[in-house]
Amino acid sequence: MGYKSNKVWLWLAVERASRRIVAWVLGDRSRATMQRLWDALPEHYRTDTWYYTDKWEAYRGVFPATAHRPSPKGSGQTSIVEAINCSLRQKGGVLVRKSCSFSRCEKMHHTRIQLVIDEHNRRLTPT
Repeated sequence: MGYKSNKVWLWLAVERASRRIVAWVLGDRSRATMQRLWDALPEHYRTDTWYYTDKWEAYRGVFPATAHRPSPKGSGQTSIVEAINCSLRQKGGVLVRKSCSFSRCEKMHHTRIQLVIDEHNRRLTPT
């Protein structure tokens, strides 16, 4: 982590209605990483759900074909995830490679991302 040759992406599964992040993983852009995200989803999000994604090939074969809704850029179907990504980058310097807060230790990176995501989800919970 931290080197351009070792790029790592944050993959998010977001519940559209509440904007809560229900699962996330760090990894490359492969189908194997997508499978890890699928495995991280709580069981009730694996059935009777539609999955809106961009048209990245890694999604194919992991999401059930009848429930997968690949959408072109600009369609608005993935705008919630893009907005959350932007918000997470602003709230957590750990997500921005050129910031002073960026961590090269994978365990520390994971822990700090979890803190930012927990805070994001906590803000969405009514008090």
